[in-house]
Amino acid sequence: MSKIIDISHHQGDIDWSKASKEVDLAIIRTQYGTSTIDRKYVQNINGCKKYNVPFGVYIYVTFKNKTEALVQARDFYERVQAHKPLFYVVDVEESFGAIVQNIVQGTQAFIDYLKDKGVKVGLYTGHHFYKPYKMDAVKNYDFLWIPRYSLTSAPGLKPDYPCDLWQFTEKGTVAGIKGNVDLNLLNSNKTLSWFTNKNDDDNKPTEKDDDKMQFTNETTKAAVRDHIKQSVNKKLIDKSWLDKFDNGTMTNGDYEGLKLIIAQRSK
Repeated sequence: MSKIIDISHHQGDIDWSKASKEVDLAIIRTQYGTSTIDRKYVQNINGCKKYNVPFGVYIYVTFKNKTEALVQARDFYERVQAHKPLFYVVDVEESFGAIVQNIVQGTQAFIDYLKDKGVKVGLYTGHHFYKPYKMDAVKNYDFLWIPRYSLTSAPGLKPDYPCDLWQFTEKGTVAGIKGNVDLNLLNSNKTLSWFTNKNDDDNKPTEKDDDKMQFTNETTKAAVRDHIKQSVNKKLIDKSWLDKFDNGTMTNGDYEGLKLIIAQRSK
């Protein structure tokens, strides 16, 4: 099963060599407000990069007004932008004693700040929080993410409100992660490739002449070829893919799409 996970230092040390075989997208917490930095966020980002797991980042916010929201937005962006996440998420699920108007204004200011940076922005908010704190009045974000858990690790009732990501359990399991982990499902017409910025056309590889595969050394090239050859031998893909690699016309987009196909057919 392909999995979309969100993680923090509460998951401890993740073995990304194992997790990468199950995870299609990871959403990594970087901080709680500005005072508590997630102890594992850099380690998790590096693990995703090493094992080619697409990732975005999120901050659990603690602001009580617009001024505090902008401070946290700036700190969040500056802390992580060098890592080049696919998207940024503001997690708003507590009022911390603030009135509704201030929470709405602060959330809007936070999102607008990030949008002005030219990045993809998501809003995460609690199912119980969405209407009482007027999160439906917030605009300008690119996707909405809402949790609604069942009593088990399987999906139950969907959120009552239209959203793009549905966090359906906090009791999920993933290879390489000790203990429970949050799992999420796509819940709108936004595909996985929309979140990962991969032009996989429903996992059908595409070719771009200016995106031909290049390798830093022969060992890396041999490893990629061996991966493709083994997949051909297992009849997971057609031999034409090996021919495409050998004649030098395979692109990075081809291979990224091919890896998704192989992963799905291996299950």
